[in-house]
Amino acid sequence: MNELFTFLDNPYLVILEQSLANLPGIERVDLLFYNAENAQTELHSIQRSTQNEQRFQLHFPSDSLDTLNAIRRKQSAKNWMGLSNIPYSNKSSKNLRQDLFSEFESHVLCLSFANTTDFSKDLFFFYFRKNASDFGLNLADNLLTTSNKAIIAHLIYNSVATQLKTIIHNQDSLRLINEQTRYILESKKNIEAQNAELKLRNRENLLQLTEFLINDLSANRQDVFYLSEKAKEQIGEFSGSVFELKKKLSMAISMAKTLSFGSGNQEYLLKADYFNFTNKQEKQAQETVSSLERLPVENRKHQHSKTYDFLNEMEQAAQSVLKSGWKLTSANVGHKMEKPITAAAISDKLKHHSEKIIKLLEQYPAKWTLIRKRFRPLQNVMVKSENKHFEQAS
Repeated sequence: MNELFTFLDNPYLVILEQSLANLPGIERVDLLFYNAENAQTELHSIQRSTQNEQRFQLHFPSDSLDTLNAIRRKQSAKNWMGLSNIPYSNKSSKNLRQDLFSEFESHVLCLSFANTTDFSKDLFFFYFRKNASDFGLNLADNLLTTSNKAIIAHLIYNSVATQLKTIIHNQDSLRLINEQTRYILESKKNIEAQNAELKLRNRENLLQLTEFLINDLSANRQDVFYLSEKAKEQIGEFSGSVFELKKKLSMAISMAKTLSFGSGNQEYLLKADYFNFTNKQEKQAQETVSSLERLPVENRKHQHSKTYDFLNEMEQAAQSVLKSGWKLTSANVGHKMEKPITAAAISDKLKHHSEKIIKLLEQYPAKWTLIRKRFRPLQNVMVKSENKHFEQAS
Protein backbone atom coordinates (compact mmCIF):
# COMPACT_ATOMS: atom_id res chain seq x y z
CA MET A 1 0.00 0.00 0.00
CA ASN A 2 1.35 3.42 -0.95
CA GLU A 3 1.83 5.76 2.00
CA LEU A 4 0.70 9.39 1.94
CA PHE A 5 4.25 10.45 2.81
CA THR A 6 7.57 8.86 1.87
CA PHE A 7 9.33 9.80 5.13
CA LEU A 8 7.26 7.90 7.71
CA ASP A 9 9.80 5.10 8.24
CA ASN A 10 13.09 5.31 10.14
CA PRO A 11 15.09 8.16 8.49
CA TYR A 12 18.03 5.85 7.67
CA LEU A 13 15.74 3.27 6.07
CA VAL A 14 14.03 6.00 4.03
CA ILE A 15 17.40 7.06 2.62
CA LEU A 16 18.33 3.44 1.93
CA GLU A 17 15.08 2.95 -0.03
CA GLN A 18 15.88 5.95 -2.25
CA SER A 19 19.65 5.47 -2.54
CA LEU A 20 19.85 3.51 -5.81
CA ALA A 21 17.51 5.94 -7.58
CA ASN A 22 19.59 8.90 -6.37
CA LEU A 23 22.99 7.32 -7.18
CA PRO A 24 23.09 5.66 -10.63
CA GLY A 25 26.76 4.67 -10.32
CA ILE A 26 26.17 2.36 -7.34
CA GLU A 27 25.15 -1.30 -7.45
CA ARG A 28 24.46 -1.89 -3.77
CA VAL A 29 24.01 0.03 -0.52
CA ASP A 30 24.17 -1.48 2.98
CA LEU A 31 23.02 0.10 6.22
CA LEU A 32 24.44 -0.97 9.58
CA PHE A 33 22.70 0.95 12.35
CA TYR A 34 21.12 0.80 15.77
CA ASN A 35 17.33 0.73 15.40
CA ALA A 36 15.95 2.45 18.50
CA GLU A 37 12.42 1.22 17.79
CA ASN A 38 13.55 -2.42 17.98
CA ALA A 39 16.38 -1.70 20.45
CA GLN A 40 18.93 -3.68 18.43
CA THR A 41 21.68 -3.35 15.84
CA GLU A 42 20.38 -4.20 12.35
CA LEU A 43 21.85 -4.72 8.91
CA HIS A 44 19.79 -3.84 5.81
CA SER A 45 20.70 -3.87 2.13
CA ILE A 46 19.36 -2.84 -1.26
CA GLN A 47 20.77 -4.12 -4.58
CA ARG A 48 20.10 -3.52 -8.24
CA SER A 49 20.14 -7.27 -8.78
CA THR A 50 17.03 -7.79 -6.63
CA GLN A 51 13.52 -7.66 -8.03
CA ASN A 52 11.96 -4.18 -7.80
CA GLU A 53 15.11 -3.05 -5.97
CA GLN A 54 13.49 -3.39 -2.57
CA ARG A 55 15.52 -3.36 0.62
CA PHE A 56 15.79 -6.46 2.76
CA GLN A 57 17.32 -7.26 6.12
CA LEU A 58 20.50 -9.29 6.37
CA HIS A 59 20.67 -11.51 9.42
CA PHE A 60 23.96 -12.21 11.16
CA PRO A 61 24.97 -14.57 13.98
CA SER A 62 24.58 -13.16 17.47
CA ASP A 63 28.27 -13.82 18.21
CA SER A 64 29.24 -11.31 15.49
CA LEU A 65 27.30 -8.45 17.12
CA ASP A 66 30.32 -7.21 19.11
CA THR A 67 32.40 -7.12 15.93
CA LEU A 68 29.77 -5.11 14.06
CA ASN A 69 29.36 -2.65 16.90
CA ALA A 70 33.14 -2.30 17.12
CA ILE A 71 33.32 -1.18 13.49
CA ARG A 72 30.44 1.19 14.17
CA ARG A 73 32.39 2.85 16.98
CA LYS A 74 35.70 3.33 15.19
CA GLN A 75 34.62 4.48 11.70
CA SER A 76 35.47 7.99 10.54
CA ALA A 77 32.95 10.20 8.72
CA LYS A 78 34.18 9.16 5.23
CA ASN A 79 36.27 6.12 4.47
CA TRP A 80 37.00 4.03 1.37
CA MET A 81 37.58 0.37 2.11
CA GLY A 82 37.81 -3.03 0.49
CA LEU A 83 35.54 -6.02 0.99
CA SER A 84 38.05 -7.63 3.29
CA ASN A 85 37.53 -4.80 5.77
CA ILE A 86 33.78 -5.37 5.95
CA PRO A 87 33.25 -8.00 8.68
CA TYR A 88 29.99 -9.40 7.32
CA SER A 89 30.89 -9.49 3.59
CA ASN A 90 31.79 -13.19 3.44
CA LYS A 91 28.67 -14.17 5.37
CA SER A 92 26.34 -12.15 3.17
CA SER A 93 28.02 -12.73 -0.21
CA LYS A 94 25.39 -15.31 -1.16
CA ASN A 95 22.90 -12.43 -1.38
CA LEU A 96 24.98 -10.72 -4.09
CA ARG A 97 25.82 -11.49 -7.66
CA GLN A 98 29.32 -12.91 -7.42
CA ASP A 99 30.59 -11.21 -10.57
CA LEU A 100 30.19 -7.82 -8.88
CA PHE A 101 32.59 -8.60 -6.03
CA SER A 102 35.49 -9.04 -8.36
CA GLU A 103 35.01 -5.46 -9.52
CA PHE A 104 34.47 -3.75 -6.14
CA GLU A 105 37.88 -4.31 -4.53
CA SER A 106 38.55 -1.09 -2.55
CA HIS A 107 35.65 0.75 -4.06
CA VAL A 108 33.29 0.66 -1.08
CA LEU A 109 32.53 4.03 0.48
CA CYS A 110 31.62 3.97 4.17
CA LEU A 111 29.87 7.04 5.63
CA SER A 112 29.18 7.31 9.35
CA PHE A 113 26.64 9.43 11.24
CA ALA A 114 26.39 9.79 15.01
CA ASN A 115 23.65 7.83 16.75
CA THR A 116 22.44 9.65 19.87
CA THR A 117 20.64 6.59 21.23
CA ASP A 118 23.54 4.20 21.77
CA PHE A 119 26.26 6.87 21.35
CA SER A 120 27.89 4.98 18.51
CA LYS A 121 27.68 5.51 14.73
CA ASP A 122 25.33 4.42 11.98
CA LEU A 123 27.04 3.34 8.76
CA PHE A 124 26.16 3.42 5.07
CA PHE A 125 28.23 1.25 2.68
CA PHE A 126 28.10 2.31 -0.99
CA TYR A 127 29.46 -0.29 -3.46
CA PHE A 128 31.03 1.25 -6.60
CA ARG A 129 32.46 -0.22 -9.77
CA LYS A 130 36.13 0.52 -10.37
CA ASN A 131 35.75 2.73 -13.44
CA ALA A 132 34.41 6.26 -13.57
CA SER A 133 32.11 5.88 -16.60
CA ASP A 134 28.96 5.69 -14.44
CA PHE A 135 29.64 9.28 -13.35
CA GLY A 136 30.44 10.59 -16.83
CA LEU A 137 33.96 11.52 -15.74
CA ASN A 138 36.20 9.61 -18.19
CA LEU A 139 36.33 6.70 -20.60
CA ALA A 140 35.15 3.28 -19.37
CA ASP A 141 38.67 1.88 -18.96
CA ASN A 142 39.81 4.57 -16.50
CA LEU A 143 39.66 3.79 -12.78
CA LEU A 144 38.30 6.03 -10.02
CA THR A 145 41.26 8.09 -8.82
CA THR A 146 41.95 9.24 -5.28
CA SER A 147 40.78 12.71 -6.31
CA ASN A 148 37.57 11.24 -7.78
CA LYS A 149 36.93 9.33 -4.57
CA ALA A 150 37.44 12.39 -2.37
CA ILE A 151 34.98 14.42 -4.45
CA ILE A 152 32.42 11.58 -4.56
CA ALA A 153 32.69 10.96 -0.80
CA HIS A 154 32.21 14.67 -0.07
CA LEU A 155 29.16 14.98 -2.33
CA ILE A 156 27.42 11.82 -1.14
CA TYR A 157 28.11 12.56 2.54
CA ASN A 158 26.57 16.03 2.31
CA SER A 159 23.67 14.69 0.27
CA VAL A 160 22.86 12.01 2.86
CA ALA A 161 23.32 14.47 5.75
CA THR A 162 20.91 16.90 4.08
CA GLN A 163 18.39 14.12 3.47
CA LEU A 164 18.61 13.03 7.10
CA LYS A 165 18.07 16.57 8.33
CA THR A 166 15.10 17.08 5.98
CA ILE A 167 13.44 13.78 6.89
CA ILE A 168 13.86 14.35 10.63
CA HIS A 169 12.48 17.89 10.28
CA ASN A 170 9.47 16.63 8.30
CA GLN A 171 8.79 13.89 10.84
CA ASP A 172 8.99 16.39 13.73
CA SER A 173 6.65 18.74 11.87
CA LEU A 174 4.18 15.92 11.20
CA ARG A 175 4.27 14.89 14.86
CA LEU A 176 3.52 18.49 15.86
CA ILE A 177 0.64 18.69 13.36
CA ASN A 178 -0.73 15.35 14.55
CA GLU A 179 -0.46 16.42 18.18
CA GLN A 180 -2.34 19.63 17.42
CA THR A 181 -4.93 17.71 15.39
CA ARG A 182 -5.47 15.26 18.25
CA TYR A 183 -5.83 18.19 20.64
CA ILE A 184 -8.44 19.81 18.37
CA LEU A 185 -10.35 16.56 17.99
CA GLU A 186 -10.25 15.95 21.74
CA SER A 187 -11.35 19.53 22.40
CA LYS A 188 -14.20 19.09 19.93
CA LYS A 189 -15.20 15.87 21.66
CA ASN A 190 -15.15 17.61 25.06
CA ILE A 191 -17.17 20.54 23.72
CA GLU A 192 -19.75 18.18 22.23
CA ALA A 193 -20.00 16.38 25.58
CA GLN A 194 -20.37 19.70 27.40
CA ASN A 195 -22.98 20.86 24.90
CA ALA A 196 -24.92 17.64 25.39
CA GLU A 197 -24.76 18.12 29.15
CA LEU A 198 -25.82 21.76 28.86
CA LYS A 199 -28.63 20.78 26.52
CA LEU A 200 -29.88 18.23 29.04
CA ARG A 201 -29.60 20.72 31.86
CA ASN A 202 -31.36 23.36 29.77
CA ARG A 203 -34.17 20.89 29.06
CA GLU A 204 -34.62 20.21 32.77
CA ASN A 205 -34.62 23.93 33.54
CA LEU A 206 -37.15 24.60 30.77
CA LEU A 207 -39.46 21.91 32.07
CA GLN A 208 -39.21 23.30 35.61
CA LEU A 209 -39.91 26.78 34.29
CA THR A 210 -42.87 25.41 32.32
CA GLU A 211 -44.36 23.87 35.45
CA PHE A 212 -44.01 27.21 37.23
CA LEU A 213 -45.63 29.07 34.32
CA ILE A 214 -48.49 26.56 34.14
CA ASN A 215 -49.25 27.13 37.83
CA ASP A 216 -49.04 30.87 37.28
CA LEU A 217 -51.45 30.70 34.34
CA SER A 218 -53.98 28.44 36.07
CA ALA A 219 -56.87 30.68 37.09
CA ASN A 220 -58.68 27.83 38.78
CA ARG A 221 -56.41 26.23 41.34
CA GLN A 222 -58.45 23.04 41.19
CA ASP A 223 -57.46 22.49 37.57
CA VAL A 224 -54.46 20.23 37.05
CA PHE A 225 -52.38 20.46 33.88
CA TYR A 226 -49.59 18.09 32.95
CA LEU A 227 -47.43 17.66 29.87
CA SER A 228 -47.32 14.71 27.51
CA GLU A 229 -43.89 13.20 26.78
CA LYS A 230 -43.87 14.61 23.25
CA ALA A 231 -44.75 18.02 24.60
CA LYS A 232 -41.82 17.77 27.03
CA GLU A 233 -39.52 16.93 24.13
CA GLN A 234 -40.71 19.97 22.17
CA ILE A 235 -40.38 22.30 25.15
CA GLY A 236 -36.89 20.91 25.83
CA GLU A 237 -35.85 22.10 22.35
CA PHE A 238 -37.48 25.53 22.70
CA SER A 239 -35.05 28.42 22.14
CA GLY A 240 -37.31 31.46 22.39
CA SER A 241 -37.84 33.91 25.24
CA VAL A 242 -39.75 33.32 28.47
CA PHE A 243 -42.51 35.60 27.20
CA GLU A 244 -42.93 33.51 24.05
CA LEU A 245 -43.02 30.29 26.09
CA LYS A 246 -45.62 31.74 28.43
CA LYS A 247 -47.75 32.83 25.46
CA LYS A 248 -47.63 29.38 23.91
CA LEU A 249 -48.46 27.73 27.25
CA SER A 250 -51.47 30.02 27.62
CA MET A 251 -52.70 29.00 24.20
CA ALA A 252 -52.14 25.29 24.98
CA ILE A 253 -54.04 25.58 28.28
CA SER A 254 -56.93 27.28 26.52
CA MET A 255 -56.91 24.57 23.85
CA ALA A 256 -56.91 21.75 26.45
CA LYS A 257 -59.78 23.28 28.45
CA THR A 258 -61.80 23.98 25.31
CA LEU A 259 -61.47 20.42 24.01
CA SER A 260 -62.40 18.99 27.42
CA PHE A 261 -65.49 21.16 27.83
CA GLY A 262 -68.46 19.23 29.22
CA SER A 263 -66.41 16.24 30.33
CA GLY A 264 -66.45 17.25 33.99
CA ASN A 265 -62.75 16.48 34.16
CA GLN A 266 -60.44 18.93 35.90
CA GLU A 267 -57.23 17.20 34.83
CA TYR A 268 -55.93 18.29 31.44
CA LEU A 269 -53.20 16.77 29.32
CA LEU A 270 -51.22 19.35 27.37
CA LYS A 271 -50.37 17.50 24.16
CA ALA A 272 -47.63 18.40 21.75
CA ASP A 273 -50.27 19.27 19.14
CA TYR A 274 -51.51 22.11 21.36
CA PHE A 275 -48.17 23.91 21.07
CA ASN A 276 -47.16 25.84 17.98
CA PHE A 277 -43.38 25.56 18.03
CA THR A 278 -43.02 25.79 14.26
CA ASN A 279 -42.44 29.55 14.55
CA LYS A 280 -44.20 30.16 11.26
CA GLN A 281 -44.82 33.78 12.10
CA GLU A 282 -41.18 34.31 12.99
CA LYS A 283 -40.08 32.59 9.79
CA GLN A 284 -42.41 34.75 7.73
CA ALA A 285 -41.17 37.84 9.54
CA GLN A 286 -37.56 36.85 8.81
CA GLU A 287 -38.41 36.34 5.14
CA THR A 288 -40.03 39.80 5.16
CA VAL A 289 -36.83 41.29 6.59
CA SER A 290 -34.75 39.57 3.92
CA SER A 291 -37.02 40.79 1.15
CA LEU A 292 -36.96 44.31 2.54
CA GLU A 293 -33.17 44.27 2.72
CA ARG A 294 -33.05 43.43 -0.98
CA LEU A 295 -35.15 46.49 -1.83
CA PRO A 296 -33.66 49.95 -2.37
CA VAL A 297 -33.49 52.05 0.80
CA GLU A 298 -36.19 54.45 -0.38
CA ASN A 299 -38.67 51.54 -0.76
CA ARG A 300 -38.21 50.23 2.79
CA LYS A 301 -40.20 52.98 4.53
CA HIS A 302 -43.47 52.02 6.17
CA GLN A 303 -46.02 53.56 8.45
CA HIS A 304 -43.79 53.14 11.53
CA SER A 305 -40.56 54.26 9.89
CA LYS A 306 -39.68 56.83 12.59
CA THR A 307 -40.10 54.25 15.36
CA TYR A 308 -38.18 51.73 13.26
CA ASP A 309 -35.29 54.21 12.88
CA PHE A 310 -35.43 55.00 16.62
CA LEU A 311 -35.02 51.31 17.49
CA ASN A 312 -32.11 51.04 15.05
CA GLU A 313 -30.43 54.06 16.61
CA MET A 314 -30.93 52.68 20.13
CA GLU A 315 -29.44 49.31 19.08
CA GLN A 316 -26.36 50.98 17.57
CA ALA A 317 -25.96 53.26 20.60
CA ALA A 318 -26.25 50.28 22.97
CA GLN A 319 -23.53 48.41 21.07
CA SER A 320 -21.30 51.50 21.28
CA VAL A 321 -21.94 51.73 25.04
CA LEU A 322 -20.78 48.13 25.58
CA LYS A 323 -17.70 48.61 23.40
CA SER A 324 -16.76 51.60 25.59
CA GLY A 325 -17.10 49.44 28.69
CA TRP A 326 -19.99 51.47 30.10
CA LYS A 327 -23.13 50.25 31.83
CA LEU A 328 -26.16 49.82 29.60
CA THR A 329 -28.28 52.66 31.07
CA SER A 330 -30.69 55.07 29.41
CA ALA A 331 -28.34 57.99 30.08
CA ASN A 332 -25.36 56.23 28.41
CA VAL A 333 -27.43 55.03 25.45
CA GLY A 334 -28.84 58.54 24.93
CA HIS A 335 -25.32 59.97 25.10
CA LYS A 336 -24.10 57.60 22.35
CA MET A 337 -26.89 58.48 19.90
CA GLU A 338 -26.10 60.51 16.79
CA LYS A 339 -28.00 63.39 18.32
CA PRO A 340 -27.61 62.84 22.08
CA ILE A 341 -30.80 62.82 24.13
CA THR A 342 -31.58 62.45 27.83
CA ALA A 343 -32.73 59.33 29.64
CA ALA A 344 -36.11 61.03 30.20
CA ALA A 345 -36.47 61.57 26.46
CA ILE A 346 -35.85 57.85 25.81
CA SER A 347 -38.44 56.86 28.43
CA ASP A 348 -40.95 59.30 26.94
CA LYS A 349 -40.54 57.89 23.43
CA LEU A 350 -40.79 54.32 24.64
CA LYS A 351 -43.94 55.15 26.61
CA HIS A 352 -45.78 57.06 23.88
CA HIS A 353 -44.78 54.73 21.03
CA SER A 354 -45.05 51.43 22.92
CA GLU A 355 -47.75 49.97 20.65
CA LYS A 356 -45.71 50.70 17.52
CA ILE A 357 -42.58 49.34 19.20
CA ILE A 358 -44.30 46.05 20.14
CA LYS A 359 -45.62 45.66 16.58
CA LEU A 360 -42.15 46.21 15.14
CA LEU A 361 -40.58 43.78 17.63
CA GLU A 362 -43.08 41.12 16.60
CA GLN A 363 -42.69 41.92 12.90
CA TYR A 364 -38.88 41.76 13.01
CA PRO A 365 -37.95 39.10 15.62
CA ALA A 366 -34.35 38.87 14.38
CA LYS A 367 -33.57 42.59 14.83
CA TRP A 368 -32.50 44.67 17.85
CA THR A 369 -31.27 41.62 19.75
CA LEU A 370 -29.10 43.58 22.20
CA ILE A 371 -31.71 46.02 23.47
CA ARG A 372 -34.33 43.24 23.54
CA LYS A 373 -32.23 41.15 25.91
CA ARG A 374 -30.29 43.70 27.96
CA PHE A 375 -31.84 47.20 27.79
CA ARG A 376 -34.17 47.39 30.79
CA PRO A 377 -36.42 50.29 29.58
CA LEU A 378 -37.34 48.37 26.40
CA GLN A 379 -37.80 45.13 28.37
CA ASN A 380 -40.27 46.96 30.64
CA VAL A 381 -42.32 47.91 27.59
CA MET A 382 -42.32 44.27 26.46
CA VAL A 383 -43.35 43.01 29.92
CA LYS A 384 -46.21 45.50 30.16
CA SER A 385 -47.45 44.41 26.75
CA GLU A 386 -47.31 40.73 27.79
CA ASN A 387 -49.17 41.39 31.03
CA LYS A 388 -51.81 43.35 29.18
CA HIS A 389 -52.23 40.48 26.73
CA PHE A 390 -52.71 37.89 29.49
CA GLU A 391 -55.15 40.14 31.38
CA GLN A 392 -57.26 40.42 28.24
CA ALA A 393 -57.04 36.65 27.63
CA SER A 394 -58.21 35.87 31.14
